Amino acid sequence: MIRTLLISAASAACLSAAAHAQQIVEASDGGVVTGYVSASGITRLRFTSDAAASVQMAEGGEGAGFSIQHEPATGDLYLTLGRLPRQGEAVGAASFFVTTRAGYTYQVELAAKATPSTQIEVRNPDLARRQTERALAETSLDEEVVALTRAMWASALLDGYEIKRPVVRERAAGTLRLAVRATYESDALQGRVLIARNPSRGDVAIEESLFLAPGVAAVTIQGPRVLGPGASVPVLIVDRGQP
Repeated sequence: MIRTLLISAASAACLSAAAHAQQIVEASDGGVVTGYVSASGITRLRFTSDAAASVQMAEGGEGAGFSIQHEPATGDLYLTLGRLPRQGEAVGAASFFVTTRAGYTYQVELAAKATPSTQIEVRNPDLARRQTERALAETSLDEEVVALTRAMWASALLDGYEIKRPVVRERAAGTLRLAVRATYESDALQGRVLIARNPSRGDVAIEESLFLAPGVAAVTIQGPRVLGPGASVPVLIVDRGQP
């Protein structure tokens, strides 16, 4: 029973040490990151879903100061005491500004503490919210791309889109000739229904990659991938925004 209690106490001590070694701080853009920095070991400062891009730190100050090493690959910062303090000399606090790759700037104020190496994780709730909103917007846009493609496939109306049917004029595009049969226009997306025709006397292979270009969100070939002489096939293209 005594042995079990001793093991439990040792486990609790390890968990407590691990908890103290990890500092989690929430801060918004322009906010202050507070905590402590190891006066004898290394302090790692990392940013959740972000990375440090630049650091501004004042030179000089009273007492032994800290130096900062920036790891470009991860965007983490490592703080160590610049030199051992002389007898009776105070260890200065770490004070600096950090700008991250996401464009946020933080003021960092860390008091020196006689503790082993430690880690500080900075979490920005605004960044997490922005990433969630972006993911939702991309999901919504993907669904809109599918809906637009289906409408063009069926030559159907689609809420929020103006359908135009220009005069059909063919133009050369490599071994094919292309003509715009219809366009679906909105603020976010534009759909184009093209007719691809093989004007040659031999077979011509056709694939989606022939129509990929900057801004193109989706390409769908509405028929065979090999066109015989004089054969044609509709190609449905979805662009992001007005071309």
